[in-house]
Amino acid sequence: MDTSERLMKGELKILFHALCDGLRQEVRQRRLAHLVTGRDFSITKEREVGIASSLALHLRSVGFAVQLDAYIADGDPRLHPDFGIWLPASQQYIYLELKQTAWGIYSKEYYFGGAIRDIEKLNNKDIYPQNQRNGLIALGLSSPEF
Repeated sequence: MDTSERLMKGELKILFHALCDGLRQEVRQRRLAHLVTGRDFSITKEREVGIASSLALHLRSVGFAVQLDAYIADGDPRLHPDFGIWLPASQQYIYLELKQTAWGIYSKEYYFGGAIRDIEKLNNKDIYPQNQRNGLIALGLSSPEF
């Protein structure tokens, strides 16, 4: 593994942990708001853009440059991934889609249909190598108490 791959692998690990911590912090704040006000601030009732904004703020506090509703470099201008994240050590962008998933209406399994559709927009068929670092954040919570 060369140095640039090692740098990126390390940054992706930091990014993953920062995303998990950001989500944990958001759930914690919402629970505190519920305790104080008695109102329901459950993250399961939040729109995708609200969760994305919260995660972007957390990622910025960790040191990542984050663009919400980003443009893909040299790609199709109609495609807007939820996140464009600059990885400073490896000097690369990664594009991520955020999708909330939920239990299926008629089954006891998670429904990932929306997540699959969203990841398709990142399935670039162009030749630009900087557009190939893509991923999906599928967020599904098992309890409406979150």
